[in-house]
Amino acid sequence: MQQCYYIEVEQTLLMKTPLSRYNSFVKAISDKPYYHIFASPNESNGDIVSTEDQRICDILYNPPNKRWAGFGVTGLLKREVFHSKESISGQNVTGGHITLLKDGYFEVQCPIKRQFQRGWSSPQFAIPNSVKWLYPYVVIEFPVSFMRLVKAIYDQAGIDSDVYVQQSYHNITGYALPEGPPTYPTFGAFIDERGMYERTTPIHSQKWISSDFRPDHVAYGLVKDVYAAFGLGTKAIPAFDENGNFILQ
Repeated sequence: MQQCYYIEVEQTLLMKTPLSRYNSFVKAISDKPYYHIFASPNESNGDIVSTEDQRICDILYNPPNKRWAGFGVTGLLKREVFHSKESISGQNVTGGHITLLKDGYFEVQCPIKRQFQRGWSSPQFAIPNSVKWLYPYVVIEFPVSFMRLVKAIYDQAGIDSDVYVQQSYHNITGYALPEGPPTYPTFGAFIDERGMYERTTPIHSQKWISSDFRPDHVAYGLVKDVYAAFGLGTKAIPAFDENGNFILQ
């Protein structure tokens, strides 16, 4: 089982604000490379999501529009779920940890290990083994799958308020993000020239969105922020069309 660095007593979690939960997470992971994303509705007054509702559970176990063999938030691993009237939490099938609280706070965290570096030692890519890098489809599909899941959960719960979304990458100084899709013959060929993250601070994005948000469009905005942090423009981003819709099959 993967170690999760954001494990606290349930009641303590529920008493915290989204910001204090985030700060606890940052303190707990120390210097370890991590991905973190959360959403919290503006109407968080304690009891707006029934975590015992089987329909909510089914959404978490089988996320909507999940891509076959895809990345990101692919569902709760049933044999490792902690479930109560206060919260649902457990391991994400393809790596990381999922938490949903009754106040609508929804979070995914994932250590940046193989989940973010698919094929990094494969000879098909022109990337030296010594380079630490992020696989573009994972960078893209985590926020896409997360926002689609947020939409499904909040719609099922009848949440009709603005939503705060925050995404962050931690402790990835020296990591690279290759341009374009992995299917390009030149994928990774210029990784030593551009697309390297040199800062020591986290990559951080935050957005307020309306209740009728379009998941892919929100995710595209988050992805653009990540690529910009690596010094890359929108032309380097694969798997979205010109309207900000995720198109990877």
